[in-house]
Amino acid sequence: MEAEAWESIDVIHDNKGEPHVLQQKVEVFTAGVTEESSGYTKPTMEHRLVPLADITK
Repeated sequence: MEAEAWESIDVIHDNKGEPHVLQQKVEVFTAGVTEESSGYTKPTMEHRLVPLADITK
């Protein structure tokens, strides 16, 4: 079985000095449905920036 999640990679400050978190989308594989090991994650090419304040609320 596959699921999707976002993994935080780094904290980046924008031009105004506000901190944002760079996140990368990963595919999560669980045991029993695929040949992948339990809890295995595979990074994808999709990224996003999320304001740090949104994550730490």
